[in-house]
Order: sequence, then C-alpha cells, then structure tokens
Amino acid sequence: MKKKILISAYAISPVKGSEYGAAWNTVVNLAKEHELWVLYGMSDDHMGDTQTLKAYIKETPLPSVTFIEVKAPPIARAINLLNKAGLGWFFYFAYYLWQKEALLMAKILLDYVDIDVVHQLGPIGFREPGFLGKLNKPLVWGPIGGMNIVSPVLFKNKPLLTRLKFSTKNLINKIQLNYSGRIANAFHRADVLIAATNKTQRAILEKFDRESYLLSEQGVIGEIDLAEEKFNTVHHCVELVWSGAHIERKNLQLCLDALALVKQDNWVLHILGEGPLTEKLKIQSKGLSGLIIWHGHLPRVDAMRIMRLAHLHIITSIAEDNPAVIFEAMSAGVPTLTLNHCGMGDVLCDKCAVKIDISTHSQMAQAIAGELTELLINPERLADMALYTLSCAAKNEWSKRLKLLNNYYDEAIQVYNERVQVQLNNSHLKLLENA
Repeated sequence: MKKKILISAYAISPVKGSEYGAAWNTVVNLAKEHELWVLYGMSDDHMGDTQTLKAYIKETPLPSVTFIEVKAPPIARAINLLNKAGLGWFFYFAYYLWQKEALLMAKILLDYVDIDVVHQLGPIGFREPGFLGKLNKPLVWGPIGGMNIVSPVLFKNKPLLTRLKFSTKNLINKIQLNYSGRIANAFHRADVLIAATNKTQRAILEKFDRESYLLSEQGVIGEIDLAEEKFNTVHHCVELVWSGAHIERKNLQLCLDALALVKQDNWVLHILGEGPLTEKLKIQSKGLSGLIIWHGHLPRVDAMRIMRLAHLHIITSIAEDNPAVIFEAMSAGVPTLTLNHCGMGDVLCDKCAVKIDISTHSQMAQAIAGELTELLINPERLADMALYTLSCAAKNEWSKRLKLLNNYYDEAIQVYNERVQVQLNNSHLKLLENA
C-alpha cells in the first residue's frame, strides 16, 4: 500500500558512494512505490554543500520525491569549520544542531502533509539518533551501525595517532552505549529498529533489550552480470583488485604484506583509489612493482570495468559496517577475500568468499598469502566461486530489500498504533480512578 514517508538522510548524493549512495539508492527504490519527503543537509564534502543534489534534481527530478534542504544554523556551521580542519569529532556537535533544525522543518511539514511513517535513515551511526521521535508518528530507525568495538590486535602495529584514534573511539562507544540516556531513549522510542550487522544486532539486544531486523545499509544496484570470458586466461594470470581510500582504517598495507609472501607470480593487483598513504605504500611495495597497477581515483564506470574483469576482490579493512565495494564486486560475480568481521563477514557466504580469521597482522598476512597461493595454484576454483557470488548477489537485490522495508513500515505503524491505544486506555483508567 502506498505510503507518505518522511525520511531523514543528512548525507545523500546520486554520484557519491558510501553512505551518500546508500541513502540515494534507498530513496530511489522507495520512490517506486511511495511518496517521499527527504530532509537532507549535504550532498558533497561538507555540511551545507548541496550543489550536486540540487543540480541533479533540477535536471532529473524524481516525481514522487520532495527533497527538503535543511540548512544548518550559524553556530553549527562555525563548529563544522573545525571538522573541515581535520578535527572530525567536532562534526557530531554540528550534526546535533542540524538534527534540531531537521525536527523544526519536519514539524512544519506535518502541518501540511499527513505523514504515515518516519524513517531515520542516515548516517547509520548510532551516536546521533536525531529528534524525529518527537513527532508522534510511527518511527523506523536504521540500518544502524558504528557500534563495533574494534579489536586492539587490529591496530596494534599502526602508527601512534591511529592507535589513539581507535582506542578513543572504542572508549567513547562503550561510554555512550552504557551511559547515554538520550541514545537509550531513542532505541526505546523507535517502533522498528534495523541493524546493519550481526554484531550491532546483538549489541542492541544486549544493551537496550530490543529486537531488531538485520539489513545492510547497502544493496546490489544495477544488473548482475558475469564476464565469463575472463576465465579463458585465468591460468595465465589471476586478476586481483583492491579498492578504497589509502588510509590506515582501510589497511591496504596488510594486502601488500600478504602478497609479498606469495611465491607465485601469475597474478596482478589492481589498486583503485588514493589517499594520504599512497606514496608511502608505493615505496614500501617496490619489490612488487611489476605486479601492481596503481589506478588512482577513477570514475565509477571505469572502476566497475576493472572490477568486472577481476577474478578476486580483496578487502582488508580494520573497521567497516557494509562497504559498497563488496556489493559492487558481488554484482559483477567477483568473489571476495576478506577479514572475517564487520558487514563483510555477515553478507558474504563461505562459498563466495575466503574469510580470514582476526589475529595479529603477521598471522593474517600469512593466512592471506596461504589462501592466495592455493587459488593461484588452482585458479579454476575462482570460476566456481564466481557462480556462487552471483547467487549471493541475487539475495541482495533491491527488489528484495524493498519488500523488507515495506514490511518494516507496516509493522512500525501497527506497533505505534498499539502503543498509542495502550496510552489512551491507561489515561481513561486514571480518569476513572480519580472520578
């Protein structure tokens, strides 16, 4: 049944990936069946940068979607200057104030539109749940992420600043999950909760005694297609691909250290992306220079062309929720070698992925090298894995996700109505008792 849905999606873009793309794909697919009002605050790099989305919807409007830009108040913009300067944690203070403005805008909207259900969509982090629960409307919150406590063994060998960053984030997560009344109230207020990962789902149950549905914030978009001809040359050369920003969290160093242990040379690694560590990593991997192609940052269509022709995708991130790249690989029938944690460990099955258990950097490098050696000696296994990957991709298509979201909205409306009825009954009982 067609609904009027209010969505809060602070960061959304038709051209960017990550959370921007996750929010955009959710809106585009929901718009096929519902009428949407979308509150947003940025589509580009920083708070208030909305030029890309405004230009896009001017040229390509979505008939059933009304995009409402929520402008941050002056104090939020001032605080966000610190975020622009690299002090990322100050973003949350500015974002808190933006959420206050989003509530005011939503209240104005509700004077004119009879919204059926509200969806607090993104960003997915639990840290800032927003204020839309005050609207007295059925509320869905999620997918929710960012609740992971990163194992110290994963950043033990990292630079001091990186170790401090992850240690601080772990500490803040523990404090907020255990002592933040506002966050606890938000978990109890939502009529339906959606967890982005298994670990988040368990944490929600443990910390807030609430059941939640498991659904990644990302899904497979576009056609699912396998370039079968690439296996004609797989015995000659196995095409590997690693994609992401060259930062400590993405942990490209682990991939390079593992490949340095591989004795076979019937492979080539395509590295997509760039970042502050690019030049350092190039120097450190000089011994593999003839086997690595550094592509830098590419337009998505070019990056997907390389992905489509790869035999194996590698992801070595220290911390993620559900990175878009695993779904991009899935849609091209490309199996993944991944550390067995975060969303990667949840979404990818054992038949379409090689999963490496979490341990020390050197132990994981050796384990990855061992798995790669086995695949390089028996590359025909990659063709079998590709077929299983296509099956996994089909399970994550947006048509299936849309059905789930529709069920969540229906449940949220039912739960909200039942809760309101209970409150009315209690009020009547008190009136009778006082009569």
